[in-house]
Amino acid sequence: MTAIRFGYNAAMRRFAPSQPDLFAPPPAPAPPPSPPERPPLDELNDLLALVRGAEKMPWPNLQETMAQEHRAMFLASKAGAEGAKLLTAIFNETERLFSAEEQAALRRVAAPLPE
Repeated sequence: MTAIRFGYNAAMRRFAPSQPDLFAPPPAPAPPPSPPERPPLDELNDLLALVRGAEKMPWPNLQETMAQEHRAMFLASKAGAEGAKLLTAIFNETERLFSAEEQAALRRVAAPLPE
């Protein structure tokens, strides 16, 4: 019986092309690109103008609406007292739009069915 010897074969590469050296230091992560940042008060004013001029929610679904509200809260926290006033106005307008959509849905449900 002969023994089979396992080990490094000269024809085999030591590392696969997609496998980095396990003992090498990790590469430095690339910094994320930073978009040009607008002042929070400008963004809040734009958002307020958008909801004030709307007759129905300007966003297609509730998830997007909630994301915009959370964005407004973040911006208001960065903008101080003036941001808090704008946030209150944005929330009041958003509630107005929610109420209008709720009333429209109630009218559709309460409308008599065509015969």
